[in-house]
Amino acid sequence: MTEGKPKNPLLHAAGIVGRGFLLGVGFSVALGVALLIGRQVSSHQVAEQSETMQAELSGEELQKDIAISGAEEVKHDGVTAIIGTATNHGKKAAHGIHIQANLFNHDKFVDQYSTYLTGAIQPGKSQYFKISCGCKDTPPAEHDSYKLEVLGGY
Repeated sequence: MTEGKPKNPLLHAAGIVGRGFLLGVGFSVALGVALLIGRQVSSHQVAEQSETMQAELSGEELQKDIAISGAEEVKHDGVTAIIGTATNHGKKAAHGIHIQANLFNHDKFVDQYSTYLTGAIQPGKSQYFKISCGCKDTPPAEHDSYKLEVLGGY
């Protein structure tokens, strides 16, 4: 049996450390490239979503697509509310519909209340809504009429 020359332990350790260093550099470069690609894809998707939401949030389009009907003011136990139905006449589902009630006294604006509809209103479908006006201890301003309008949604 012939034995080879014994290795220098310091050189052996330096070789292991060197290989570990190179392995770490390789993983770091790969991770950096993956993060860069991920950011570019993510920012592109965010830009597309923003453009889509801006198009969907068009107030004029929503006012045409969402019709308010059967609205009436009800008073019960000292609380005033305006109830009615919102119907989607559009071609896409409508989400987060914001309905506002403006109160008037002799054609002069006196108060304002609003509500958001939860869930989606599918095309051709309706959803009831209720706009609470004030509360038992603080009723709405004296008024003789109101006007409802759809302010937004997506």
